[in-house]
Amino acid sequence: LTATISTRAQTAVLFGASGAVGSEVLQSLLNDSSFGEVILIERKSSPKVNDNLSKKKVGAPKVTTVNITDLNDIASYDNLKSADACFVAIGVGHVNEVTLQYWHSVEVDLIRSITQFCDKIQVRTLTLLSAVDVEYESAAPFSEEEIHAENQKPLGWMKALNLYYRVKGLEEKAVVAAAKHIQHIRLFQPSTIVTKENRYGWVDRIIFPIHNVFDSYIPTIYHSVDVKLLGMAMVADAEDILQSSSIEKDKADIAKLTYSDFLRIAGDAFMEQYQPKSDEL
Repeated sequence: LTATISTRAQTAVLFGASGAVGSEVLQSLLNDSSFGEVILIERKSSPKVNDNLSKKKVGAPKVTTVNITDLNDIASYDNLKSADACFVAIGVGHVNEVTLQYWHSVEVDLIRSITQFCDKIQVRTLTLLSAVDVEYESAAPFSEEEIHAENQKPLGWMKALNLYYRVKGLEEKAVVAAAKHIQHIRLFQPSTIVTKENRYGWVDRIIFPIHNVFDSYIPTIYHSVDVKLLGMAMVADAEDILQSSSIEKDKADIAKLTYSDFLRIAGDAFMEQYQPKSDEL
């Protein structure tokens, strides 16, 4: 058997289009002629999403928005029968301000339900926004006592950082376990994500300048990544898979992608689109 080239317009499903990374995934999907339809599944209408859609160019993919108040019910949603690619860019923004129970409910339980839904609609590739150095293989589940402890308080920075890789590992593990029939699972593992917006206050004000100075000296895997490059890479990677791979596999192809992969996949396109040309400087 050999892979065949697909020329059919593909359908993408996106969760998390209102977030920093999800909005860039949406923008890249709208610029990609390989996709004929983009289905946005979200809790409620978002000004950021509406702004992205207002800039949609002639010939861009059709966009369908599905509002589901409780996304935990997504597995029972039956109005979508099939799609080709699923992008999951959902996460808790300020993990220091929430309890472990809430964090786990979003980044493990909810993402498990989303994966089950993507599996049900028979997507061939699922792309998950994760984080650098996450190892789902060794992530130890939390006990019920840990998750449902009484009088839980917001975690704070120290405890959140201590639990971060465990939660993210369980998130990846939930996706891998729930993706029974999905051929390709793509775990995107960026280090610091650089955005124009100051999302985390003093943390961004400290971390972004540090990366500007030290990115050239630290291991590539820990290099900061522009959010636009990340979004472009996530979409281009899925496009490559859908265009070239149509072979049923007995076992899912699970790949972890980091900064060097982002550059390989979309670096040239990113530089051409977003970096100023020499005559513009």
